[in-house]
Amino acid sequence: MKKITLFFTLFAGFAMNAQTVFFSDDFNDEDVSDWTRYDEDGDGNFFADLFVVEDGSGNPVTPVSIISRSWQGAPLFPDNWIVSPAIDLTTATGLVQLTWKVQAAAASWDLEKYSVYVGTSSDIADLESATVTFTEVYDDPADLGTQYDRTLDLSSLAGETVYLAFRHHDVTDQDFLSIDDVTVAGVLAVGTNEFKGFNYFVANNQLSLSANTSMENVVLYNMLGQQVVSQKLNNSNETIELSGLQSGVYIATVSIDGASKSFKIVKN
Repeated sequence: MKKITLFFTLFAGFAMNAQTVFFSDDFNDEDVSDWTRYDEDGDGNFFADLFVVEDGSGNPVTPVSIISRSWQGAPLFPDNWIVSPAIDLTTATGLVQLTWKVQAAAASWDLEKYSVYVGTSSDIADLESATVTFTEVYDDPADLGTQYDRTLDLSSLAGETVYLAFRHHDVTDQDFLSIDDVTVAGVLAVGTNEFKGFNYFVANNQLSLSANTSMENVVLYNMLGQQVVSQKLNNSNETIELSGLQSGVYIATVSIDGASKSFKIVKN
């Protein structure tokens, strides 16, 4: 069952000020009643028919998670979908990320193909044509059935209400696909009062900031979520030196009167 919270936290691998978890589900309660499941191949098997895969001795080989199978005593040809409830990103701004964990069987049965779709409609036909997608064939190089972390950038959907879908498809005669710890996190948009009159621009290896009141601090992160600049501010006009940074895209977070605003900048 989904867990929607509005609290500020530092999210591993995406460390920024004013972090908000907009949606998360670890599936530990084995309740997906707020998700919608589709058996498009018509074989009677769905995502989350199982929540744990066990070995021949009855020992769990996956955490509690949502499972889809491409083999169950005989080869299956899955086209299984599971679609989230609505996720409200209307208060999000800047960088927003979807993270999840994926696992498949060990050794010779781990080539499970799956896709992730994120869009503004819950209809699977609309989701299949969404522009924010991720597809892979899981293939553990260690052949140990390792659980891996995955990330998808949802920043283009900030300000929208979205749905995300996991689809297990175009595979047969492998074993299982496990999806766990689904989280959407980002920066909460601030009210306009603190940042009324706020402006910024980048030129000559400098980030220039201006506001109607004194700013408190600025922090810059690279696209890996690593902090590369942190500077205290005291005035309504400030200049941040960027010459020590590599060319690329960065996320800047400025604080005024306890509120934060995040935005992308490009350093040439």
